[in-house]
Amino acid sequence: MLKKITLLCLLLSVSIYGQEKSQDVTSFTKELDQKIPILLQDFMVPGTAIAIIEDGELVLQKAYGFSDVTKGEKVTTQTGFNIGSISKTIAAWGIMKLVEDGKIDLDAPAETYLTRWKLPESEFDSKKVTVRRLLSHTAGLSLHGYPGWTKNDRLSTIEESLDGRNNGPGSVEMIMEPGTQWKYSGGGYTILQLIVEEVTGQKFEDYIQAAVLNPLGMKSSSYTIDKMILDNSSFEHDNFGEQIDFELFTAQAAAGLHTTIEDFTKFAYASLFAHKDNKKYNPVLTQKTIEEMLQPAAASNGSYGLGYQVQNIPNSTYTLKGHGGANTGWHAFFRVNPETNDGFIMITNGGAGHNIYRQVFCDWIQWKTGESMGERCNIKPSIAAKLKGVIDAEGAVNIASAYDDLKTNKAESYNFSEGIINDFGYYYMRRKETTNAIAIFKLNVDQFPESSNAYDSYAEALLANGNKEDAIINYKKSVELNPANTNAVEILKNLNVDISRLPKTYEVDTTKLDDYIGKYQLAAEFIVTISREDNTLKALPTGQSMVMLTPVSEDKFFVVEVKADVSFNRDANGAIVSMTLNQNGRDTFGLKLKE
Repeated sequence: MLKKITLLCLLLSVSIYGQEKSQDVTSFTKELDQKIPILLQDFMVPGTAIAIIEDGELVLQKAYGFSDVTKGEKVTTQTGFNIGSISKTIAAWGIMKLVEDGKIDLDAPAETYLTRWKLPESEFDSKKVTVRRLLSHTAGLSLHGYPGWTKNDRLSTIEESLDGRNNGPGSVEMIMEPGTQWKYSGGGYTILQLIVEEVTGQKFEDYIQAAVLNPLGMKSSSYTIDKMILDNSSFEHDNFGEQIDFELFTAQAAAGLHTTIEDFTKFAYASLFAHKDNKKYNPVLTQKTIEEMLQPAAASNGSYGLGYQVQNIPNSTYTLKGHGGANTGWHAFFRVNPETNDGFIMITNGGAGHNIYRQVFCDWIQWKTGESMGERCNIKPSIAAKLKGVIDAEGAVNIASAYDDLKTNKAESYNFSEGIINDFGYYYMRRKETTNAIAIFKLNVDQFPESSNAYDSYAEALLANGNKEDAIINYKKSVELNPANTNAVEILKNLNVDISRLPKTYEVDTTKLDDYIGKYQLAAEFIVTISREDNTLKALPTGQSMVMLTPVSEDKFFVVEVKADVSFNRDANGAIVSMTLNQNGRDTFGLKLKE
């Protein structure tokens, strides 16, 4: 009798738990249903689509907002989106399929499979650039990411792109010892794209369609942007919700996949190798292969597998695998946890879309683990959205008073940062509405009178509008605040301005340069490494290219390439213990790591 009662109690507890969990899921998805449309409005993102998998069950798959604002066409679960760098994960599946078929050796040099292009000569051994290292971004290659091409451009061939005809980022080269550290390289995935073509004798997009996408049931997804894809696609939009030109990519493996939330949910299920129905969802790769792809690769500092990012949630044992993606006008985010059969996918059609998925992802993590993701979740709507409404209604004449009123009465409701306002000014510059741009940049100068960058932007707009004398005054002010602003110095020279009395860059004491050397952690997966080359300091941010630090004063430097200030902070004993990076008015703090 005791056994029967115990079993009955157990069954009842399981039943009650299941009901509570179901109600909990329903409550959470209802909250998102109310929150997402508000986020779209706050951040001027026209549309998004989301899918959430909970314990192997699809608990939310829904679209919000508009794919074409002008025509009032709404996003659906079958609307197409570009997913940026998440394209790499699907490309990695194509490579791993060839590995399983015995056509590629993961640890073979990439050049084994290349006849149409070769890595440029360097001081490093090209044989150490293996397929595995290309997949995990540990091959020591340059070229972080790619801009797209317009429909009127002649797209480069893969070989031309690798050689530098790729709309800006330059050629793919070996810049560090392969296998020693992680450095994100979209260029490495373009090499993989070429390897697929060399090995299969097919176009990359055709092989992936037949070997990966179609078998997974992703028949509305493609690296080929044909009429079917375009007819079903959303438009893309800038940071202010304005429609922009559709972009195309030679670098398809790195950035070119178009998909829908319905299709990509199928891919998320295929990545859940422990799911009881995985063989149904995934007829392409074996469980062993998927597990290998999800494991952190050697030299990746635990952050990246073979085509998958690895993310450990702070103060939790919850570990996620997936990828993020961003191209002009598109943002996407994908995470799965194969141990718990959970998944999160969000795709957006706006330049500020990362603000949408970051907030919703934070909410999902809080719901799943009870842990906050910290400051990354504190995302305030841009004040630019409010200011744009004022300008649209009445022009820029009252923009300063509108700003002051909002800053006084709703200081905690919006992001009033210098960078936000600066970006807003350039929105009008791109549209050649220089009168509005001047008003916005003037506002920024008034609010941030110690910012060299604010004066530089204001001067640029004044000069574009023909206000040469005022532009010179503001360029001079920019250089006075930051003598390392070589861009402003060159413009003043070209305007025949005497710059002899302007301050020069600071002469740093070379005996102190070694004080700054080390690694500074600015975020969980973002480290800036400071090194010295003769009497010059250089900085290497995670996944980016090396840049030079120009001294402005003791412990303060300027990065010309990205217009950023770097300040080193000392303790009471004079030892450098941290770094502060300021870019576009945004401060990011990082502790110096111990050796």
